[in-house]
Amino acid sequence: MLRNIGSNWFLMAVTGLATFFLMPLNLGELGNAQYGVWLVISSLTSYLSLLHLGVPMASVRHMTQAIAARDTVQLNRVVASCAVLYLALGIAVGLAGIPLLMFFEATYSQPEGLSQLARLAFLLSLSQTAIGFIAYMPYAILSAYQSFVPKNAIMVAAVLVRIAINIVLVVLFPNLLTLAVVMLATTLFELVVAWGFVFVRFPEIRPRWTYVRAATIREIMGFSAYVFLMALGGQLSFQTSALVIGHAMTSADVVSFAIPNSLMLILMQFVTGIASVIMPMTTSLQAAGNKAELRAILLRWTKISLALCWCAGLFLLVFGPDFLRFWIKKAYTPEAGSALRILMASYLMYLPVRGVALPMLMGLGKAKGLTIATLAAGVLNLVLSLLWVGPYGIEGVAWAVFVPNVMLTIAMAWLICHELRIPLGFYLRATVPLSAVGGFAGLAVLGWWHFLWAPSGLFGLGLAGLLTVLVCAGLWIGLVLRHDPHVAVPRFADLARGRPA
Repeated sequence: MLRNIGSNWFLMAVTGLATFFLMPLNLGELGNAQYGVWLVISSLTSYLSLLHLGVPMASVRHMTQAIAARDTVQLNRVVASCAVLYLALGIAVGLAGIPLLMFFEATYSQPEGLSQLARLAFLLSLSQTAIGFIAYMPYAILSAYQSFVPKNAIMVAAVLVRIAINIVLVVLFPNLLTLAVVMLATTLFELVVAWGFVFVRFPEIRPRWTYVRAATIREIMGFSAYVFLMALGGQLSFQTSALVIGHAMTSADVVSFAIPNSLMLILMQFVTGIASVIMPMTTSLQAAGNKAELRAILLRWTKISLALCWCAGLFLLVFGPDFLRFWIKKAYTPEAGSALRILMASYLMYLPVRGVALPMLMGLGKAKGLTIATLAAGVLNLVLSLLWVGPYGIEGVAWAVFVPNVMLTIAMAWLICHELRIPLGFYLRATVPLSAVGGFAGLAVLGWWHFLWAPSGLFGLGLAGLLTVLVCAGLWIGLVLRHDPHVAVPRFADLARGRPA
Protein backbone atom coordinates (compact mmCIF):
# COMPACT_ATOMS: atom_id res chain seq x y z
CA MET A 1 0.00 0.00 0.00
CA LEU A 2 2.82 2.41 0.89
CA ARG A 3 4.51 1.68 -2.44
CA ASN A 4 1.35 2.53 -4.36
CA ILE A 5 0.68 5.68 -2.33
CA GLY A 6 4.33 6.68 -2.70
CA SER A 7 4.07 6.44 -6.49
CA ASN A 8 0.90 8.56 -6.34
CA TRP A 9 2.73 11.16 -4.29
CA PHE A 10 5.64 11.16 -6.73
CA LEU A 11 3.17 11.94 -9.51
CA MET A 12 1.67 14.77 -7.47
CA ALA A 13 5.15 16.15 -6.78
CA VAL A 14 5.96 16.18 -10.49
CA THR A 15 2.58 17.79 -11.23
CA GLY A 16 3.20 20.39 -8.54
CA LEU A 17 6.64 21.21 -9.95
CA ALA A 18 5.10 21.53 -13.42
CA THR A 19 2.59 24.04 -12.04
CA PHE A 20 5.36 25.87 -10.18
CA PHE A 21 7.40 26.41 -13.35
CA LEU A 22 4.65 26.76 -15.98
CA MET A 23 2.28 29.11 -14.13
CA PRO A 24 4.68 32.08 -13.96
CA LEU A 25 5.92 31.35 -17.49
CA ASN A 26 2.40 31.38 -18.94
CA LEU A 27 1.40 34.42 -16.90
CA GLY A 28 4.50 36.32 -17.95
CA GLU A 29 4.11 35.51 -21.64
CA LEU A 30 0.32 35.95 -21.90
CA GLY A 31 -0.39 38.57 -19.23
CA ASN A 32 -3.10 38.57 -16.58
CA ALA A 33 -5.99 39.49 -18.89
CA GLN A 34 -5.32 36.84 -21.56
CA TYR A 35 -4.46 34.15 -19.01
CA GLY A 36 -7.63 35.04 -17.10
CA VAL A 37 -9.68 34.37 -20.26
CA TRP A 38 -8.03 30.96 -20.53
CA LEU A 39 -8.95 30.19 -16.91
CA VAL A 40 -12.59 31.04 -17.63
CA ILE A 41 -12.56 28.79 -20.71
CA SER A 42 -11.02 25.95 -18.70
CA SER A 43 -13.60 26.33 -15.94
CA LEU A 44 -16.51 26.35 -18.38
CA THR A 45 -15.39 23.38 -20.47
CA SER A 46 -14.54 21.42 -17.34
CA TYR A 47 -18.28 21.33 -16.65
CA LEU A 48 -18.66 19.15 -19.73
CA SER A 49 -16.40 16.58 -18.10
CA LEU A 50 -19.36 15.96 -15.79
CA LEU A 51 -20.93 14.12 -18.71
CA HIS A 52 -18.81 11.12 -17.74
CA LEU A 53 -21.75 10.62 -15.34
CA GLY A 54 -19.54 9.14 -12.64
CA VAL A 55 -18.67 6.14 -14.83
CA PRO A 56 -14.89 6.10 -14.04
CA MET A 57 -15.33 5.68 -10.28
CA ALA A 58 -18.26 3.29 -10.71
CA SER A 59 -16.29 1.23 -13.23
CA VAL A 60 -13.35 0.87 -10.83
CA ARG A 61 -15.67 -0.67 -8.25
CA HIS A 62 -17.25 -3.09 -10.75
CA MET A 63 -13.92 -4.04 -12.32
CA THR A 64 -12.36 -4.62 -8.90
CA GLN A 65 -15.18 -7.01 -8.03
CA ALA A 66 -14.73 -8.90 -11.32
CA ILE A 67 -10.96 -9.13 -10.84
CA ALA A 68 -11.39 -10.40 -7.27
CA ALA A 69 -13.79 -13.08 -8.56
CA ARG A 70 -11.45 -13.84 -11.51
CA ASP A 71 -14.40 -13.37 -13.83
CA THR A 72 -12.73 -12.35 -17.12
CA VAL A 73 -16.00 -12.29 -19.03
CA GLN A 74 -17.64 -9.85 -16.60
CA LEU A 75 -14.46 -7.76 -16.57
CA ASN A 76 -14.57 -7.37 -20.36
CA ARG A 77 -18.28 -6.64 -20.22
CA VAL A 78 -17.60 -3.74 -17.87
CA VAL A 79 -14.68 -2.45 -20.01
CA ALA A 80 -16.61 -2.75 -23.27
CA SER A 81 -19.76 -1.19 -21.85
CA CYS A 82 -17.81 1.73 -20.40
CA ALA A 83 -15.96 2.23 -23.69
CA VAL A 84 -19.26 2.48 -25.59
CA LEU A 85 -20.56 4.92 -23.00
CA TYR A 86 -17.45 7.07 -23.33
CA LEU A 87 -17.64 7.20 -27.12
CA ALA A 88 -21.27 8.30 -26.90
CA LEU A 89 -20.47 10.87 -24.21
CA GLY A 90 -17.61 12.26 -26.30
CA ILE A 91 -20.12 12.98 -29.06
CA ALA A 92 -22.46 14.54 -26.49
CA VAL A 93 -19.68 16.90 -25.39
CA GLY A 94 -19.32 18.17 -28.95
CA LEU A 95 -23.05 18.81 -29.22
CA ALA A 96 -23.34 20.45 -25.79
CA GLY A 97 -20.25 22.56 -26.40
CA ILE A 98 -21.83 24.75 -29.09
CA PRO A 99 -24.47 26.38 -26.85
CA LEU A 100 -21.84 26.64 -24.11
CA LEU A 101 -19.59 28.56 -26.52
CA MET A 102 -22.49 30.90 -27.31
CA PHE A 103 -23.02 31.43 -23.56
CA PHE A 104 -19.32 32.19 -23.10
CA GLU A 105 -19.23 34.78 -25.86
CA ALA A 106 -22.46 36.42 -24.69
CA THR A 107 -21.61 36.51 -20.97
CA TYR A 108 -17.86 37.16 -20.70
CA SER A 109 -16.21 40.13 -22.34
CA GLN A 110 -12.76 39.48 -23.83
CA PRO A 111 -9.97 42.02 -24.11
CA GLU A 112 -9.75 43.74 -27.48
CA GLY A 113 -8.45 41.53 -30.26
CA LEU A 114 -8.87 38.23 -28.39
CA SER A 115 -12.36 37.19 -29.51
CA GLN A 116 -11.23 34.98 -32.40
CA LEU A 117 -8.42 33.37 -30.41
CA ALA A 118 -10.77 32.75 -27.49
CA ARG A 119 -13.30 31.05 -29.80
CA LEU A 120 -10.64 28.74 -31.30
CA ALA A 121 -9.21 27.97 -27.85
CA PHE A 122 -12.69 27.12 -26.61
CA LEU A 123 -13.25 24.70 -29.52
CA LEU A 124 -9.90 22.97 -28.95
CA SER A 125 -10.67 22.71 -25.24
CA LEU A 126 -13.98 21.06 -26.16
CA SER A 127 -12.12 18.55 -28.33
CA GLN A 128 -9.70 17.79 -25.50
CA THR A 129 -12.58 17.18 -23.08
CA ALA A 130 -14.35 14.86 -25.55
CA ILE A 131 -11.23 12.79 -26.25
CA GLY A 132 -10.38 12.76 -22.55
CA PHE A 133 -13.29 10.41 -21.76
CA ILE A 134 -11.85 7.46 -23.65
CA ALA A 135 -8.22 8.55 -23.05
CA TYR A 136 -8.52 8.35 -19.27
CA MET A 137 -10.39 5.04 -19.12
CA PRO A 138 -7.16 2.95 -18.95
CA TYR A 139 -6.39 4.66 -15.64
CA ALA A 140 -9.62 3.21 -14.20
CA ILE A 141 -8.54 -0.26 -15.39
CA LEU A 142 -5.10 0.13 -13.80
CA SER A 143 -6.69 1.35 -10.55
CA ALA A 144 -8.95 -1.72 -10.47
CA TYR A 145 -5.86 -3.92 -10.79
CA GLN A 146 -4.18 -1.75 -8.12
CA SER A 147 -1.35 -1.19 -10.63
CA PHE A 148 -0.67 2.33 -9.41
CA VAL A 149 3.05 2.42 -10.18
CA PRO A 150 2.74 1.91 -13.97
CA LYS A 151 -0.37 4.11 -14.01
CA ASN A 152 1.53 6.93 -12.37
CA ALA A 153 4.57 6.36 -14.59
CA ILE A 154 2.40 7.00 -17.67
CA MET A 155 0.89 10.10 -16.07
CA VAL A 156 4.35 11.41 -15.13
CA ALA A 157 5.44 10.92 -18.75
CA ALA A 158 2.37 12.90 -19.86
CA VAL A 159 3.26 15.73 -17.46
CA LEU A 160 6.83 15.84 -18.79
CA VAL A 161 5.52 15.93 -22.36
CA ARG A 162 3.17 18.77 -21.41
CA ILE A 163 6.03 20.72 -19.82
CA ALA A 164 8.21 20.39 -22.93
CA ILE A 165 5.44 21.32 -25.37
CA ASN A 166 4.26 24.19 -23.19
CA ILE A 167 7.69 25.79 -22.82
CA VAL A 168 8.48 25.61 -26.54
CA LEU A 169 5.12 26.70 -27.90
CA VAL A 170 4.33 29.44 -25.36
CA VAL A 171 7.71 31.08 -25.92
CA LEU A 172 7.26 30.92 -29.70
CA PHE A 173 3.51 31.64 -29.82
CA PRO A 174 2.45 33.43 -26.60
CA ASN A 175 -1.34 33.32 -26.73
CA LEU A 176 -4.20 31.38 -25.12
CA LEU A 177 -4.73 29.24 -28.23
CA THR A 178 -1.30 27.74 -27.59
CA LEU A 179 -2.41 26.57 -24.13
CA ALA A 180 -5.38 24.78 -25.69
CA VAL A 181 -3.06 23.06 -28.21
CA VAL A 182 -0.80 21.92 -25.36
CA MET A 183 -3.69 20.33 -23.45
CA LEU A 184 -5.05 18.58 -26.55
CA ALA A 185 -1.64 17.21 -27.53
CA THR A 186 -1.04 15.87 -24.01
CA THR A 187 -4.41 14.08 -23.98
CA LEU A 188 -3.68 12.44 -27.34
CA PHE A 189 -0.34 11.23 -25.96
CA GLU A 190 -2.09 9.67 -22.97
CA LEU A 191 -4.70 8.05 -25.20
CA VAL A 192 -2.09 6.16 -27.23
CA VAL A 193 0.32 5.26 -24.44
CA ALA A 194 -2.18 4.27 -21.72
CA TRP A 195 -4.35 2.04 -23.94
CA GLY A 196 -1.25 0.46 -25.46
CA PHE A 197 0.11 -0.40 -22.03
CA VAL A 198 -3.18 -1.90 -20.83
CA PHE A 199 -3.48 -4.21 -23.84
CA VAL A 200 0.14 -5.39 -23.47
CA ARG A 201 0.17 -5.75 -19.67
CA PHE A 202 -3.26 -7.39 -19.30
CA PRO A 203 -3.90 -9.72 -22.24
CA GLU A 204 -7.22 -10.76 -20.68
CA ILE A 205 -8.52 -7.25 -21.43
CA ARG A 206 -9.98 -7.70 -24.90
CA PRO A 207 -13.23 -5.70 -25.11
CA ARG A 208 -15.45 -6.45 -28.11
CA TRP A 209 -18.83 -5.17 -29.26
CA THR A 210 -20.34 -8.54 -28.35
CA TYR A 211 -19.43 -7.93 -24.70
CA VAL A 212 -21.58 -4.81 -24.46
CA ARG A 213 -24.64 -5.53 -22.31
CA ALA A 214 -27.50 -3.19 -21.53
CA ALA A 215 -27.79 -4.84 -18.10
CA THR A 216 -24.14 -4.09 -17.34
CA ILE A 217 -24.59 -0.48 -18.43
CA ARG A 218 -27.67 -0.11 -16.21
CA GLU A 219 -25.79 -1.61 -13.26
CA ILE A 220 -22.88 0.78 -13.71
CA MET A 221 -25.15 3.77 -14.26
CA GLY A 222 -27.17 2.93 -11.15
CA PHE A 223 -24.11 3.52 -8.98
CA SER A 224 -22.57 6.21 -11.18
CA ALA A 225 -25.64 8.46 -10.94
CA TYR A 226 -24.64 9.21 -7.35
CA VAL A 227 -21.06 9.78 -8.44
CA PHE A 228 -22.21 12.18 -11.15
CA LEU A 229 -24.17 14.29 -8.68
CA MET A 230 -21.22 14.21 -6.31
CA ALA A 231 -18.93 15.35 -9.14
CA LEU A 232 -21.38 18.16 -9.90
CA GLY A 233 -21.15 19.27 -6.28
CA GLY A 234 -17.36 19.17 -6.47
CA GLN A 235 -17.42 21.18 -9.69
CA LEU A 236 -19.59 23.83 -8.07
CA SER A 237 -17.25 23.94 -5.08
CA PHE A 238 -13.86 24.01 -6.78
CA GLN A 239 -14.25 25.22 -10.38
CA THR A 240 -17.04 27.81 -10.33
CA SER A 241 -15.33 30.62 -8.42
CA ALA A 242 -13.38 31.71 -11.51
CA LEU A 243 -16.63 32.00 -13.45
CA VAL A 244 -18.26 34.12 -10.74
CA ILE A 245 -15.24 36.43 -10.48
CA GLY A 246 -14.85 36.68 -14.26
CA HIS A 247 -18.49 37.72 -14.63
CA ALA A 248 -18.75 40.08 -11.66
CA MET A 249 -15.24 41.57 -11.92
CA THR A 250 -12.67 41.27 -14.75
CA SER A 251 -10.70 38.46 -16.38
CA ALA A 252 -7.52 39.83 -14.79
CA ASP A 253 -9.11 39.48 -11.32
CA VAL A 254 -9.68 35.77 -11.97
CA VAL A 255 -5.93 35.21 -11.65
CA SER A 256 -5.85 36.60 -8.09
CA PHE A 257 -8.17 33.81 -6.95
CA ALA A 258 -7.22 31.05 -9.38
CA ILE A 259 -3.55 30.97 -8.37
CA PRO A 260 -4.08 30.36 -4.63
CA ASN A 261 -6.92 27.98 -5.52
CA SER A 262 -4.53 26.04 -7.77
CA LEU A 263 -2.35 25.37 -4.70
CA MET A 264 -5.38 23.93 -2.92
CA LEU A 265 -6.10 21.68 -5.89
CA ILE A 266 -2.50 20.44 -5.83
CA LEU A 267 -2.90 19.56 -2.14
CA MET A 268 -6.16 17.82 -2.99
CA GLN A 269 -4.40 15.78 -5.65
CA PHE A 270 -1.76 14.89 -3.07
CA VAL A 271 -4.42 13.56 -0.72
CA THR A 272 -6.07 11.81 -3.66
CA GLY A 273 -2.86 9.79 -3.85
CA ILE A 274 -4.09 8.09 -0.67
CA ALA A 275 -7.71 7.97 -1.81
CA SER A 276 -7.06 6.20 -5.11
CA VAL A 277 -5.40 3.32 -3.24
CA ILE A 278 -7.91 3.16 -0.39
CA MET A 279 -11.04 2.83 -2.55
CA PRO A 280 -10.25 -0.52 -4.27
CA MET A 281 -8.72 -1.81 -1.04
CA THR A 282 -11.94 -0.98 0.80
CA THR A 283 -13.97 -2.90 -1.77
CA SER A 284 -11.69 -5.92 -1.36
CA LEU A 285 -11.85 -5.81 2.45
CA GLN A 286 -15.62 -5.44 2.35
CA ALA A 287 -15.85 -8.53 0.11
CA ALA A 288 -13.72 -10.40 2.67
CA GLY A 289 -15.90 -9.15 5.56
CA ASN A 290 -12.92 -7.58 7.36
CA LYS A 291 -14.59 -4.68 9.19
CA ALA A 292 -11.86 -4.47 11.84
CA GLU A 293 -9.19 -3.66 9.24
CA LEU A 294 -11.50 -1.09 7.63
CA ARG A 295 -11.81 0.73 10.96
CA ALA A 296 -8.03 0.60 11.44
CA ILE A 297 -7.45 2.04 7.94
CA LEU A 298 -9.84 4.91 8.64
CA LEU A 299 -8.10 5.95 11.85
CA ARG A 300 -4.54 5.30 10.64
CA TRP A 301 -4.77 7.18 7.37
CA THR A 302 -6.83 10.04 8.78
CA LYS A 303 -4.01 10.68 11.24
CA ILE A 304 -1.37 10.43 8.52
CA SER A 305 -3.37 12.79 6.31
CA LEU A 306 -3.71 15.25 9.18
CA ALA A 307 0.06 15.25 9.68
CA LEU A 308 0.78 15.87 6.00
CA CYS A 309 -1.92 18.53 5.60
CA TRP A 310 -0.84 20.42 8.70
CA CYS A 311 2.75 20.53 7.42
CA ALA A 312 1.78 21.97 4.04
CA GLY A 313 -0.95 24.10 5.61
CA LEU A 314 1.30 25.75 8.18
CA PHE A 315 3.75 26.79 5.48
CA LEU A 316 1.00 28.36 3.37
CA LEU A 317 -0.77 29.98 6.32
CA VAL A 318 2.40 31.66 7.57
CA PHE A 319 4.61 32.06 4.51
CA GLY A 320 1.99 31.71 1.74
CA PRO A 321 1.79 35.39 0.69
CA ASP A 322 5.61 35.57 0.61
CA PHE A 323 5.65 32.45 -1.58
CA LEU A 324 3.05 33.89 -3.99
CA ARG A 325 4.97 37.17 -4.22
CA PHE A 326 8.11 35.26 -5.20
CA TRP A 327 6.30 32.80 -7.48
CA ILE A 328 4.12 35.01 -9.69
CA LYS A 329 5.97 38.29 -9.09
CA LYS A 330 4.12 41.19 -10.80
CA ALA A 331 0.87 39.22 -10.98
CA TYR A 332 0.72 39.09 -7.16
CA THR A 333 -1.97 41.09 -5.38
CA PRO A 334 -2.70 41.41 -1.64
CA GLU A 335 -6.12 39.85 -2.31
CA ALA A 336 -4.39 36.70 -3.56
CA GLY A 337 -2.46 36.39 -0.30
CA SER A 338 -5.60 36.84 1.80
CA ALA A 339 -7.56 34.37 -0.32
CA LEU A 340 -4.76 31.80 0.08
CA ARG A 341 -4.91 31.96 3.88
CA ILE A 342 -8.72 31.74 3.99
CA LEU A 343 -8.76 28.76 1.62
CA MET A 344 -5.96 26.98 3.46
CA ALA A 345 -7.72 27.30 6.81
CA SER A 346 -10.74 25.42 5.47
CA TYR A 347 -8.71 22.81 3.61
CA LEU A 348 -6.83 21.94 6.81
CA MET A 349 -10.10 20.47 8.06
CA TYR A 350 -11.50 19.27 4.74
CA LEU A 351 -8.58 17.44 3.10
CA PRO A 352 -7.70 14.84 5.79
CA VAL A 353 -11.33 13.69 5.99
CA ARG A 354 -11.95 13.90 2.26
CA GLY A 355 -8.84 11.89 1.46
CA VAL A 356 -9.91 8.89 3.56
CA ALA A 357 -13.65 9.01 4.25
CA LEU A 358 -14.74 9.70 0.67
CA PRO A 359 -12.92 6.77 -1.01
CA MET A 360 -13.97 4.42 1.78
CA LEU A 361 -17.62 5.36 1.37
CA MET A 362 -17.34 4.89 -2.40
CA GLY A 363 -15.55 1.58 -1.96
CA LEU A 364 -18.32 0.41 0.37
CA GLY A 365 -20.91 1.42 -2.23
CA LYS A 366 -22.46 3.95 0.15
CA ALA A 367 -22.67 6.97 -2.12
CA LYS A 368 -26.16 8.34 -1.43
CA GLY A 369 -25.51 10.37 1.72
CA LEU A 370 -22.12 11.53 0.45
CA THR A 371 -23.70 12.67 -2.81
CA ILE A 372 -26.38 14.71 -1.04
CA ALA A 373 -23.81 16.36 1.24
CA THR A 374 -21.38 17.17 -1.61
CA LEU A 375 -24.09 18.56 -3.88
CA ALA A 376 -25.52 20.68 -1.04
CA ALA A 377 -22.04 22.05 -0.30
CA GLY A 378 -21.52 22.91 -3.97
CA VAL A 379 -24.84 24.73 -4.26
CA LEU A 380 -24.13 26.64 -1.05
CA ASN A 381 -20.70 27.59 -2.39
CA LEU A 382 -22.24 29.00 -5.58
CA VAL A 383 -24.96 30.93 -3.71
CA LEU A 384 -22.51 32.44 -1.22
CA SER A 385 -20.07 33.33 -4.01
CA LEU A 386 -22.77 35.22 -5.89
CA LEU A 387 -23.87 37.02 -2.71
CA TRP A 388 -20.39 37.92 -1.43
CA VAL A 389 -18.40 38.68 -4.60
CA GLY A 390 -20.05 42.10 -4.94
CA PRO A 391 -19.50 43.54 -1.46
CA TYR A 392 -16.34 41.62 -0.50
CA GLY A 393 -14.63 40.81 -3.81
CA ILE A 394 -12.10 37.99 -4.03
CA GLU A 395 -11.95 37.50 -0.26
CA GLY A 396 -15.72 37.07 -0.21
CA VAL A 397 -15.45 34.25 -2.76
CA ALA A 398 -12.76 32.63 -0.60
CA TRP A 399 -15.08 32.72 2.43
CA ALA A 400 -17.80 31.24 0.22
CA VAL A 401 -15.50 28.22 -0.20
CA PHE A 402 -14.60 28.10 3.51
CA VAL A 403 -18.11 27.68 4.91
CA PRO A 404 -19.27 24.72 2.74
CA ASN A 405 -15.90 22.98 3.18
CA VAL A 406 -16.32 22.93 6.95
CA MET A 407 -19.91 21.69 6.72
CA LEU A 408 -18.98 18.96 4.23
CA THR A 409 -16.11 17.83 6.46
CA ILE A 410 -18.50 17.27 9.36
CA ALA A 411 -20.96 15.41 7.11
CA MET A 412 -18.31 13.06 5.68
CA ALA A 413 -16.94 12.24 9.13
CA TRP A 414 -20.41 11.36 10.38
CA LEU A 415 -21.23 9.23 7.34
CA ILE A 416 -18.11 7.06 7.47
CA CYS A 417 -18.39 6.58 11.23
CA HIS A 418 -22.01 5.52 10.78
CA GLU A 419 -21.12 2.97 8.08
CA LEU A 420 -18.22 1.44 10.05
CA ARG A 421 -20.12 1.50 13.36
CA ILE A 422 -17.58 3.81 15.00
CA PRO A 423 -18.98 6.35 17.51
CA LEU A 424 -18.37 9.83 16.10
CA GLY A 425 -17.14 11.01 19.49
CA PHE A 426 -14.50 8.24 19.57
CA TYR A 427 -13.36 9.13 16.02
CA LEU A 428 -13.03 12.82 16.92
CA ARG A 429 -11.19 12.10 20.20
CA ALA A 430 -8.80 9.79 18.36
CA THR A 431 -7.92 12.23 15.58
CA VAL A 432 -8.57 15.87 16.50
CA PRO A 433 -7.25 16.98 19.95
CA LEU A 434 -3.55 16.12 19.66
CA SER A 435 -3.46 17.19 16.00
CA ALA A 436 -4.97 20.55 16.96
CA VAL A 437 -2.43 21.01 19.77
CA GLY A 438 0.44 20.17 17.44
CA GLY A 439 -0.93 22.37 14.67
CA PHE A 440 -1.47 25.46 16.77
CA ALA A 441 1.88 25.00 18.49
CA GLY A 442 3.51 24.88 15.08
CA LEU A 443 1.55 27.94 13.99
CA ALA A 444 2.82 29.86 17.02
CA VAL A 445 6.46 28.88 16.40
CA LEU A 446 6.39 29.66 12.69
CA GLY A 447 4.37 32.85 13.21
CA TRP A 448 6.99 34.07 15.70
CA TRP A 449 9.73 33.24 13.18
CA HIS A 450 7.89 35.17 10.46
CA PHE A 451 7.47 38.14 12.80
CA LEU A 452 11.22 38.23 13.33
CA TRP A 453 12.20 37.53 9.71
CA ALA A 454 9.89 37.49 6.69
CA PRO A 455 11.51 35.26 4.04
CA SER A 456 12.04 36.38 0.46
CA GLY A 457 13.69 34.82 -2.53
CA LEU A 458 14.37 31.16 -3.21
CA PHE A 459 16.85 30.74 -0.34
CA GLY A 460 14.64 32.41 2.25
CA LEU A 461 11.54 30.45 1.27
CA GLY A 462 13.55 27.22 1.10
CA LEU A 463 14.78 27.88 4.64
CA ALA A 464 11.20 28.60 5.75
CA GLY A 465 10.05 25.33 4.17
CA LEU A 466 12.82 23.38 5.89
CA LEU A 467 11.94 24.99 9.23
CA THR A 468 8.28 24.07 8.71
CA VAL A 469 9.15 20.43 8.04
CA LEU A 470 11.43 20.23 11.10
CA VAL A 471 8.85 21.85 13.38
CA CYS A 472 6.07 19.56 12.16
CA ALA A 473 8.25 16.45 12.34
CA GLY A 474 9.28 17.30 15.89
CA LEU A 475 5.72 17.98 17.05
CA TRP A 476 4.15 14.94 15.39
CA ILE A 477 6.89 12.44 16.30
CA GLY A 478 7.43 13.77 19.78
CA LEU A 479 3.83 14.64 20.72
CA VAL A 480 0.94 13.98 18.36
CA LEU A 481 1.73 10.40 17.27
CA ARG A 482 3.80 9.36 20.27
CA HIS A 483 2.44 6.05 21.61
CA ASP A 484 -0.31 6.19 18.97
CA PRO A 485 -2.08 2.79 18.69
CA HIS A 486 -2.67 3.13 14.93
CA VAL A 487 0.46 4.82 13.51
CA ALA A 488 3.92 3.55 14.40
CA VAL A 489 6.53 6.32 14.27
CA PRO A 490 10.17 6.18 15.34
CA ARG A 491 11.19 7.80 18.59
CA PHE A 492 13.95 10.42 18.53
CA ALA A 493 16.18 8.14 20.58
CA ASP A 494 15.73 5.34 18.05
CA LEU A 495 16.47 7.70 15.17
CA ALA A 496 19.67 8.82 16.90
CA ARG A 497 20.75 5.16 17.24
CA GLY A 498 19.81 4.44 13.63
CA ARG A 499 17.02 2.02 14.57
CA PRO A 500 13.61 1.95 12.79
CA ALA A 501 10.27 2.23 14.55
